[in-house]
Amino acid sequence: MISFYNGLSSAMKGSIAVMVAIAVISFLVGRRVKKLDPQELPKGGMFIAVLFVDMVNNMIRPMFPKYFKQSAPIIITMFMFVLLANLSSLFGFTAPLSNINIALSVSIIVFLTIQIGAMIVHKPKKRAQSLLSPSPLFLPLNLIGEFSTPFSMGMRLFGNLLSGSILSILVYSFTSYFGIIAGAFILHPIFDVFFGAIQAYVFLNLFIIFLSLAVED
Repeated sequence: MISFYNGLSSAMKGSIAVMVAIAVISFLVGRRVKKLDPQELPKGGMFIAVLFVDMVNNMIRPMFPKYFKQSAPIIITMFMFVLLANLSSLFGFTAPLSNINIALSVSIIVFLTIQIGAMIVHKPKKRAQSLLSPSPLFLPLNLIGEFSTPFSMGMRLFGNLLSGSILSILVYSFTSYFGIIAGAFILHPIFDVFFGAIQAYVFLNLFIIFLSLAVED
């Protein structure tokens, strides 16, 4: 088991760390939520957790009037993964989404979520008819549209993370000790925190829009 882990790429190790972090955070917050008094304002970490979930739910709920409860968990989970993956380099990990294989895996998950959700809600026959609309001649274009949406979402994450990593390496290489200081106090806060949060927010909005178009009438 240890040898298998050591053989993984640094980005994959970072991805595993992010998934473990999400599982631990969800477990701990879930236990604390059960003990909360609805009449009292949460404090500390629970206040942040409740505020975070409430913020995301307020974005999801208007787009999913019928299937909010079914859609919110997967959307929030994917948002947490992308957000923590973008912030993971602050803790010494390689940003998982700077690896094209992990970025493509995110694209596949988005694609399967959209397609499976649409087939469950509208049934396979109606879903097939929508791909043949307005004419069977449009089937190739409709299929390209279904695949290109999640693919572009994953590649957007990959491109931004990769470009940030390349720029940081160039700064470190050509500016010596000043580059280390600039990286610690300027580059990492900008690329990892600011741009990373923006990319996660954009991903969240796109996922909400495309999934709602697939499952809502």
